[in-house]
Amino acid sequence: MIKNETIRAANRKVYSRSKIRFFQTEGAMTDYIRRMGFVIALCIAAIFFAVIPCLAQDAQQYYQQGLEAYGVGEYDRAIANWKSAASLDQKSAKIQKALGLAYYQKSLSKKDQQTKRAGCQAALAEFQKAVSLDPNYAQVYSDMAGPYECLGDNDKAIQSYEKAIALNPKLKDSYYYLALLYKQRNEIARAKQLVKQGDLLPAEPLEDTDQAGWYGTFLEYLKWKSLGPTLEELRQ
Repeated sequence: MIKNETIRAANRKVYSRSKIRFFQTEGAMTDYIRRMGFVIALCIAAIFFAVIPCLAQDAQQYYQQGLEAYGVGEYDRAIANWKSAASLDQKSAKIQKALGLAYYQKSLSKKDQQTKRAGCQAALAEFQKAVSLDPNYAQVYSDMAGPYECLGDNDKAIQSYEKAIALNPKLKDSYYYLALLYKQRNEIARAKQLVKQGDLLPAEPLEDTDQAGWYGTFLEYLKWKSLGPTLEELRQ
């Protein structure tokens, strides 16, 4: 009887020691897993913060290459580069705006009306993406008016120019373009008022796409040369 009790006591002691060792081992494993999880999380964070600047840098490189192409009138190459930039930086309203300008300028050279309309619709889509990213980007609303005119929707073109001016009253060129649209409506008094307001403002600061190259400057010169007589008429 005493022998059996001794054996049972010994078994209980062995069991207790095994149980203690098990929980000690399990605790060590849990602690090890927790430490490894922390190390893995740190590695993932390090990789993330290392990759993001590289992507942004690549997006900027594509953007600059697009500017170079846009500046010499190579709109297809500009579009390709700016699409690559947009895929890497999906939060840049500036890149979407540039894409809209490239599609619009490309459409102006098309004689086929269907092709021209398709280009203007593509431009409008990019401008709308830009304002969805930055609703207060006044210049985009001004640029958006061109495709609306191209598509024959002068009412929306007027709304776009007025929105641009509401957001930034210093957009000198928008006053002139808006005046021309009101003149087409035969609202001469309103057109004259807008020209007068525009004349009081200093020249607009140039954006990247405005100073991209000689070709864009040349087109801008031709545009204002053709609009000049109408504006002078409204100044009378």
